[in-house]
Amino acid sequence: MALEKVTMTVLIDNTSHPPFKKAWGLSILIESPEVKILWDSGPDPNTLTHNANILNKDLKVDYLIFSHRHWDHTGGTEAVRYRKAIAPRDWLFPKFKNLVMNNKYLKLIDEVIVTRPLMGMGLPEQALLIDVKGYGTVMLVGCSHPGVADMYEDVVKNLGIRPRMVIGGFHLFGAPKRLVEETIARLRNLGAEKLHPIHCSGEYAKLLARSDVETGTVIELP
Repeated sequence: MALEKVTMTVLIDNTSHPPFKKAWGLSILIESPEVKILWDSGPDPNTLTHNANILNKDLKVDYLIFSHRHWDHTGGTEAVRYRKAIAPRDWLFPKFKNLVMNNKYLKLIDEVIVTRPLMGMGLPEQALLIDVKGYGTVMLVGCSHPGVADMYEDVVKNLGIRPRMVIGGFHLFGAPKRLVEETIARLRNLGAEKLHPIHCSGEYAKLLARSDVETGTVIELP
């Protein structure tokens, strides 16, 4: 069974407008009646708390899930109250309480799956899949060091799922335009209908994806 309703709120992104604070990093809050998740915690607790307060969002969650170990995705953890944290299995990962180190596909509930970590640029990185009733599957990524299209294709091949939406860092900032174009085209050819490249994705990826998501954006599904 898919989640009946999901609200995703971008708490930290490189782009923002007042009264929100911007920061180089990523944090997305996922809320549903069944489960509450924070996907990455951004670079620092002050920015995370500031933006959450503006949106009247409580940083008490069931799961704090990290895409990978970099500071701009883990630095705000001090501000988060969580029951369990999940990170890719990585001996260099920062030490947090109640931390589960993942090395496979991990089903939290039937509708929420943490993907197996893939290696990219010397570190393991995982994604998050959320199945929403009346919409389909959303795939959240952090920085996509293994390649966002490769991470998507891994999900297709191993789970038979073609996420309808992909949101997060595509790691295309400063990349040649041809590579950006090929990546966006490949994601669409694989099955992604809606793309929201934020954080480390670069402006050209946003332009091609026709996305204006930034800090403070709220996406309600279905």
